[in-house]
Amino acid sequence: MIGTKNILDGKKAIIIGDKDGVPGPAIEECVKSAGAEVLFASTTCFACSILGGIEFDQQQIIMDYVEKYGAKNIVIVIGVAQAEASELCAEIVTTGDQTSMAPLSGIALGLVVYHVLEPEVKGAFENSVYEEQCGIMEMVLDIDEIILKVKPIRDKFSKYINN
Repeated sequence: MIGTKNILDGKKAIIIGDKDGVPGPAIEECVKSAGAEVLFASTTCFACSILGGIEFDQQQIIMDYVEKYGAKNIVIVIGVAQAEASELCAEIVTTGDQTSMAPLSGIALGLVVYHVLEPEVKGAFENSVYEEQCGIMEMVLDIDEIILKVKPIRDKFSKYINN
């Protein structure tokens, strides 16, 4: 492992990858290497999306798993290429979707959310798996900007950050 603390240990993960960022299967391999159970993994084209965030069907899947396993047991791991879209994803799974028709509209789940390239979650992965699956994206994506968008939302709105 890259770091010492495994924040995914004993957690169930929902993965939202990005066609232009880190795809779902790559994130899934990393998350599995950390010992988390993957409940759902997908790859979305955020640049193509009308919503710019988590699609309605994915929101319903998240809601269903939260009802089944409890919010404190679930971690969302995203691989979105753009900082603004990463921020929107983080907002949706913590404070709810601001659209009137979405399954998570007005529902503040307070889920813990990480971008796969953030040091806090990266430290939970097997180093060789991470390097093979995600390492190249560190040179392509603006990790600092993504962290500036995702971390404050997680720190402020994730109810289960230390559980």
